[in-house]
Amino acid sequence: MKITWKTLLALFFYALGIVGWCYVGGWMILTRPVRSLIAAHLAGSFSVGKLIVALIQAFIYLSLAGGVWCVGYMLSNHFRDDQ
Repeated sequence: MKITWKTLLALFFYALGIVGWCYVGGWMILTRPVRSLIAAHLAGSFSVGKLIVALIQAFIYLSLAGGVWCVGYMLSNHFRDDQ
């Protein structure tokens, strides 16, 4: 298999999509909704409403993370060599 600049660019965009998914899907979920739930629990103000809001935020962040990965995947397919 011959490695060309297109192959390297495709690999770069695919890796960028995965890193973007990890950042948005993992880091943003752990730092925003889960962190606010932990703080509410420690403060004694944990409620079902806060749990529902955190679940909605987590769903939105995971959807956004999937979109970020899809963009990276589509860009990598654009630059992939046809065999």
